[in-house]
Amino acid sequence: MSGKILLINTNRMRPRIAPIGLDYLASALERANADVRFFDLALEGRGWTERLKSLLRDFSPDLIGITVRNIDDCYFLSGRFLVSPLRWLIRHIRKYSDAGIVLGGVGYSIAPLGLLAYIEADYGIFGDGESAAVKLLQAVSSGREPKAHEIRGLVIRGQNHFQRAEIDPGRVKLNRKLADNSLYFELGGQVGIETKRGCSGKCIYCADPLAKGSKTRMREPEAVADEIEELLSSGVWAFHLCDSEFNRPYRHAAAVLSEIERRGLGKKIHLYGYFSPMPFDDDLAGLYAKAGGKGICFGADSGVDEMLSTLKRDHSAKDLETALAASRKAGIKVMYDLLLGGPGESKKTLSETISLMKRLKPDRVGISYGIRVYAGTELERRMRSEGESLRLSAGQRGQKQNPELIFPRFYVSPGLRKKGFDFLRKLVGDDNRFFLPAATAKKQNYNYSGNLYLEKLIAKGARGAYWKMLLDAGQKD
Repeated sequence: MSGKILLINTNRMRPRIAPIGLDYLASALERANADVRFFDLALEGRGWTERLKSLLRDFSPDLIGITVRNIDDCYFLSGRFLVSPLRWLIRHIRKYSDAGIVLGGVGYSIAPLGLLAYIEADYGIFGDGESAAVKLLQAVSSGREPKAHEIRGLVIRGQNHFQRAEIDPGRVKLNRKLADNSLYFELGGQVGIETKRGCSGKCIYCADPLAKGSKTRMREPEAVADEIEELLSSGVWAFHLCDSEFNRPYRHAAAVLSEIERRGLGKKIHLYGYFSPMPFDDDLAGLYAKAGGKGICFGADSGVDEMLSTLKRDHSAKDLETALAASRKAGIKVMYDLLLGGPGESKKTLSETISLMKRLKPDRVGISYGIRVYAGTELERRMRSEGESLRLSAGQRGQKQNPELIFPRFYVSPGLRKKGFDFLRKLVGDDNRFFLPAATAKKQNYNYSGNLYLEKLIAKGARGAYWKMLLDAGQKD
């Protein structure tokens, strides 16, 4: 294949996050002998429009791929919508290139039709992009009209027929050669790595099964360790496990950690990741620590069994205590992530959850207040069937048309809509274990989008998960 493709990273969120998806995509395209160029808006300074203009004219791509990592900041109190600049970007590109434009990324796959129409691109790839992008480039570079029924995952603007693309990541060799990951590590303090794709969870609010698929597809432990070694050779030593929940399935997580330890990498790297409170035990905690594990963010959601059942989480409040004990035994720092304000939430359940957190005393507790509602989730279906209104975020007042809920909408339990957050803030009090919504320069801010305080910590040498950076900084004060 001799097709030419330009990949553009549009995620300008700070602290800067390395575009892992584009790295993986480029490795598949290069194996197919495509001519791949990269333009990284996250690292471009002033004058980037002219540099992009020159690249478009000199390279003359057949296809332009644009990644959509986040639709918004998922934060009820701000509701920062992140997609509008992409529509402007595409209009700018069209002045200098007649190449087809395709959208991709996890953010895109959350709302494939709504985002394609809003951003005004030609195509989208719903799901895994490695195979679909190669086939799409083959079609457009040879002058053939792409057809959705011939390319799994392809979404064509103005057409509604498409299917999610799902590859077996265990059969695809992925590398990290496109982005400047060493620079991202310097500016962002961590680099992501993926050990599997998909999520089989049943949580009523989560878009991961919709965007990534509900079948968990594992990478070979040896391939994960190879990737870590590749990044380690470029100076990266703090990694974030990008899986929805790393320890599911348990056996695969243990195999990955065992391979990392077998190669002696655990003494050279720091690992952080999202875990489920269950299954988790002393054995896995110990193995994680030996493999370089320094911190775990457990998706706790609530400390009340009734609320956990409503949200369709399969762990209990007791499991939170067990997971914390195992982590402490292994010397691992722990943050619990709470998702408050969901269906059935009340002042009573808020009190019980905060009381449990104060009794257990994890190292940090992150609080998200108000649940971002995504199209196609059980939460959306439930709210609409019950006639519940979806609350506008602070940043989207007056927005009426909302295809596939691309503009942020949130659910907050009716009994908490007036003064629920004030009540929550009083429950937390001055306990600095808790991350509450705050201004972006504040130490206790839990919104990582444009977090100025975090950027200052990274500039001073902080590395690792953002919550761990904030924890370490607080202990020094």
